[in-house]
Formats: sequence, C-alpha cells, structure tokens
Amino acid sequence: MIRILDRYILKELLIPFFFGIFILTFLILIHQLLRLMELVIDKGVDLLSVGQIFLTLLPSFFLLTIPMAVLMASVMTFNRLSNDNEITALKSAGVGFYRYLRPVLFFSVAAALITLFMGMIAQPWGGGSLKSLGMKILKKRASVGIEEGKFNGTFSDIMIYVESMPTFTEMEGVFIYDVRDQNAPKVIVAKKGILLNDPGTGTIAFHLLEGSLHAQGKDGSDYQHVVFATYDLRLDLEAVLQGGNTNLETPTYQEIKKSVEASGGTDIRALRLLSEFYKNFSFSLASLVFGVVGVPLGIISGRTGRLGGFTVGIGLITLYYLLNTLGDYLITIQLAAPFLAVWVPHFALIPLTLYLMRVMARESYPRFLQLSNKRP
Repeated sequence: MIRILDRYILKELLIPFFFGIFILTFLILIHQLLRLMELVIDKGVDLLSVGQIFLTLLPSFFLLTIPMAVLMASVMTFNRLSNDNEITALKSAGVGFYRYLRPVLFFSVAAALITLFMGMIAQPWGGGSLKSLGMKILKKRASVGIEEGKFNGTFSDIMIYVESMPTFTEMEGVFIYDVRDQNAPKVIVAKKGILLNDPGTGTIAFHLLEGSLHAQGKDGSDYQHVVFATYDLRLDLEAVLQGGNTNLETPTYQEIKKSVEASGGTDIRALRLLSEFYKNFSFSLASLVFGVVGVPLGIISGRTGRLGGFTVGIGLITLYYLLNTLGDYLITIQLAAPFLAVWVPHFALIPLTLYLMRVMARESYPRFLQLSNKRP
C-alpha cells in the first residue's frame, strides 16, 4: 500500500513536471530563438554554432524553470486528486496529510539537487562555453558584433556605428571612435567599408573607403585631419575583446568576494555577481518549498475545478519573482547585503508554507483560500 501510493503520486507529479519544464523553457527561449535566427539569417553564422549557443543557454533557463515546474506539478497533481475525490478516499483509508507529503518531499529534494547542479556546475560551464564560442564566432565573422543603426561597444575602447550592412561584410556609413590610446583619441568616418576576418591570426580588418580621420595629439594642442581614399584599421580580437582579458571562466566565489572587499562593498557589479552566486542556493530551496506548498494549494484549489491550480500556481510564482526583484533592488540601492537580499522571497514563502501545512494537517482551511464550501 505504501509503495503503491508513493509510486502513484510520483507518477502523477512527473508528467506535469516535464510538461511544465518544456512549456516554461520554451516560453523563455522564444525571445532568444528569434535572436539566434537573426544570427543565421542576418549575420551568416552557421547552424552548428547556433545549436551550440542554444545548448549553452539551457542551464541558465533550467535554473529558473525547474522551481516553477515543481510548483505547477505539485499544484496540478493535488488539484486533480482533490477534484476527483481521491484525497477523500485516502482520508477514509486512514492516510493523513503528512503521509502523502512523503513522495512530494522525495520529488522536491531531487528537483532541488538538480537546481543546485544547474546553478553551481552547469550554468558556469554554459557561461564559459558561451564566451569561448562567442570568441570563435567573432574570429570567423566579426559582423556578429556589429548591429546596424546602433553604437556597438563590442570591442574594448572602440565604439563603432554602421548605418547599414547590405551584406555580411559590406558596410555603409561607418563611424569609429577609437580611444585605445587615451591620450590620442581618433575619430574615423567613411562612406563605405569592408569587414575582413583572418581566423588564422585572430584579427579583423576594417577596409574603409572614402573617408577622413580626425586625431588629437598627445599634448592636446595638435590636431590631425586626414582625408583618405582607402584606410585599413586592423584589430587583434583577443586584445580588444574585454580589454584584453582573455579569461573566459566564470569568476569563483573567492574572486567575487575579493572584488567586493576591494571596493569596500560599493561595486554594484560585484555585489550582483555575489547575489547571483547565492541565488543558486535560493532557487534550489525554492524547488523544495514550492513542491511542499503546492500540496495544500492544490487540494484547496481543487474545489474550484482544475483551472484553479494554474491560477494559484501562477500567482505564487509571480509573487516569488517580484520579491526576488525586490531583493535585487535592495542590493542596487545598497540597503541589504547580497546574502540577505536573495532570501527575501523565502521570508514570505516559508511561513506561508508552514501555515498551510499546519492548517491542512488539522483538516481545516484558511479563510483567505476558501473558494467554495466543497471539501475534498
């Protein structure tokens, strides 16, 4: 009886869980898929590279969608059990509320461990691989780093504006602001240009046509104005990308802590990186708590029909990520330390979960969730 009940509930949980993972990940990926299609159509990036980019993005999306899918699975499962009076049948057989929490706890702990794996191992791997892949793609096709009609800061200390790109390599209306030498900045303007890649040497060249170069002398008094028919600007990609920092690995916890300490806790970027590290544990705990809180919510919402489970689940997910955003805001205005701010959603979620479990164990119902007089 015990094993059958556990298997039955786990089976009921797994189907909506995988369905939720697929749907939620797809919804988040839609925007990224459009950008990946632009890389193929507008920039000429090969499909293999785009497929690799897609795979490296998945861990960061799973980090968000797994907790959501756990909650949706838990709510939907117990919503159906309640709606079909199977909870009533279990109670008649002497099975209490905490008994059918056991398979849910097993399922939630497994989901929490997978979420932690995604945050601590898969996502850093994906981030490092994505940077490495981006470098390889730029070496093959530098036009990937240039968007028409925008000021592009892809290359360190160089701002590039291109009015239009009729082909993957041709440029029209080129403006380049080069401040690699801070004491002698240059402005280059050209009617047309051709972007050339040399993957062998890791360099790109701007072959500019019909333009002019404006340069300021190092002492500030000199000024050069050169009109040219052709002008070649050659860049070493490894030197101009990320200011010559070719370390493609995601910074470790110790490195981030050193950055925070070195800035006296005022470097917002370092504080955000630190909060992202702590969020790996926060999202992992969310998978566990969402699975548990979904049981009472599913049972109660079952009285309003199966759509009620979706409504409650979506409402709770929305609240969680709003509170998560509030935590990010507290970090930005330096009102809370990253370690404290990432737990803001749990300050509301965990007491709510404990309260609902206590109420359901007493076979009662909270007034604010009583949607009808029907009981399972």
